[in-house]
Amino acid sequence: MIALIGSARAAGMAFALSCFGASAHVYASPSSGPITTQAVVSGLRISVSAVESGAFHIVACPSDAPAPPDSPFVVETQPWAKAAMQRGAAGDVTVRTPEAVLHLAPNGVFTVRDAKNTLLIQSGRIAATPEGITLALSHGADQRLYGAGNADWNVSGDLTHPSGTQIFHNGVTRIPFLWSTGGYGALIANNESGISWSDMANTLTWRVPSASLNSYLIVSAKGGYGLLDAYSRLTGRAPIPPRWTFGFMQSRWGYQDAADIQDKWRQYRDRKIPIDAFVYDYDWYNDDWQVNTKNFPDGAFTKMKSMHLKFVGIRKPRVEGDHLAYARARGWTLPSLDNVNKPADRAEKSDDKADLHFDNPEARYWWWSHQAPLMNAGVDGWWNDEAENAYDEFFQMCRGQWEGQRALNSRRVWTINRSFAPGMQRFGAAVWSGDINSSWATLSNQPGTLMNFSMAGMPYTSSDTGGFFGPPTPELYSRWMEQAVFTPIMRAHGMLNEPRWPWAFGEEAQTAMVQAIQLRYRLIPYIYTCAAENARTAAPLMRPLFLEFPQDANTFNLRDEWFFGPNVLAAPILTEGGSRDVYLPAGRWYDFNTNESVQGGRKISIVKAPLATIPVYLRAGGILPLGPVLQYTGEKPIDPLEVRVYPGADGAFALYEDSGDDYGYLQGQSAKIPMTWSDKRRQFVLGKRVGTFPGMSKARRIVVKLPDGRSQAVNYQGQRMSVQF
Repeated sequence: MIALIGSARAAGMAFALSCFGASAHVYASPSSGPITTQAVVSGLRISVSAVESGAFHIVACPSDAPAPPDSPFVVETQPWAKAAMQRGAAGDVTVRTPEAVLHLAPNGVFTVRDAKNTLLIQSGRIAATPEGITLALSHGADQRLYGAGNADWNVSGDLTHPSGTQIFHNGVTRIPFLWSTGGYGALIANNESGISWSDMANTLTWRVPSASLNSYLIVSAKGGYGLLDAYSRLTGRAPIPPRWTFGFMQSRWGYQDAADIQDKWRQYRDRKIPIDAFVYDYDWYNDDWQVNTKNFPDGAFTKMKSMHLKFVGIRKPRVEGDHLAYARARGWTLPSLDNVNKPADRAEKSDDKADLHFDNPEARYWWWSHQAPLMNAGVDGWWNDEAENAYDEFFQMCRGQWEGQRALNSRRVWTINRSFAPGMQRFGAAVWSGDINSSWATLSNQPGTLMNFSMAGMPYTSSDTGGFFGPPTPELYSRWMEQAVFTPIMRAHGMLNEPRWPWAFGEEAQTAMVQAIQLRYRLIPYIYTCAAENARTAAPLMRPLFLEFPQDANTFNLRDEWFFGPNVLAAPILTEGGSRDVYLPAGRWYDFNTNESVQGGRKISIVKAPLATIPVYLRAGGILPLGPVLQYTGEKPIDPLEVRVYPGADGAFALYEDSGDDYGYLQGQSAKIPMTWSDKRRQFVLGKRVGTFPGMSKARRIVVKLPDGRSQAVNYQGQRMSVQF
């Protein structure tokens, strides 16, 4: 027997139709209200509901079993009250939202159309198998799949992902979220490992090793940006990180003692190399969540703060000693797991260590009670490592940090993690690409890895600049530092006897690296505005070119250049020798370094670029705010502000500002300065400032520059001003 059931949580009239000739029972709810529609097919109970305008929740489980619990990865889990349902004469049901329409037939097959009635999913089928459950989505030809994450450790695969298996291990993250250039995306929200997918014969098939399926389909007519926006609404927006996280960070494993540690603080400040944070490995702590007082004696944190330096410390999910006995007695530890995705060496590999089971709210609260004193002592951010014992271990660890810190103080939460799960971005989490080798091949593959993270909904990404294993040459380290300027997080890292200090690589390399770091600090107003845009729309900071040029086939799998925000095309040197080709899409472009105008729609060749030269291009109509060179992000107000305008098209940009390290912006404590360029009028307009926040500069000097060398300076005080060229 096949049955269709439609129900509304709100009270209201219901009607039913029995159609024994078709061997079906149909029950339909009122035409509006929170809708959940169910079909029982071949022993599976299939439930469909709209959870917001562009998202459908599809659940399948054995007909005699309860529905699976809500997924922790998703924030929109309840049926959407604004959805409408219609019952057809044949026993079919249509769930309609402003952006999409899902049609469920009595046999459990469904189709999905967008608001223009374009067929996106031609046939959706769910089936039980001996191995678990499958979801097959038939679609049109000539579609590409993006998302998922990265596929390999030191090697980044294609940006497209026609097949793959869920992975979470040492910087290698593949999550079961894909979106199609056909206008839809799919998230398998099961909280378990072993999920795989393949796209063959115009059918995307998901395989879930479970008796139940917890999945979401998203729809958008706004291309990749729209689908990432829909995914972010479904799984949670990434908050704006602390402003200091957009400065330069120096990480290292292997200090000699406290004198060595504090010497590096002084060296950076004395050499006038901008830096905001030091990131510490094993050197900073002892077992059982205690500070290593040999390396960080009394007064060390206070001294660090007096030098305007932030402290980021590593931590593992493991518990030891008396804490282990306490946690084990309460069942708060994870069992040993022998699986490629859940390596045994991350679990109870001996009697004296175990991973904490962060799924348990009581365990998370207890764990946080031991983290809070460290934050009160001076820890500003956290480096979470080796939490790959379970698919959601990093997720729940970050959740515990978020819940605890939001109750402790008003400072923004920030962690950097070695892997991620869907929705982790909403906890102030970033991710890095793992313990990578120091080689040109690895450097060349990092942009693709980080863009894959971006396409999987994780906007804040980083790699070990310089590589973790092996000493980089001066040229390699310089080029890697230049690449890092145009990534969301600029963080250098290395180990033991392999220094990563810019001054350890010779004068030419030091000059190149310092100039790169200085450029990063000049870009802070632009980068911070891009972070605010991400919090509002989910547009990633690091964007593959195809997002901006979706019809240009040359961009579909381009992995060695990218947009950094909406206007900057970064194409750093990624191979030895200083040469490379750069593809510029159609239109007019400007060389950032020379202001030379270049016509796009072609490749250009760069031959033996000087070590301190980073190929960067701005498109016509681009507006780029640049601040002064700072020694740390909070050193002084951004005054003067330089604004570069690139003619050839109209342009707009709204500079965003707030206090930088609290959540007042969520209550409206922020300001925007609209900026527009009219190419026909040759006029630049600073609009009236919108909003305010504590500590905001009421006035500042703004210098507007064109590529031809002309410039004008104005004293902006929050009112509309125009500059004529």
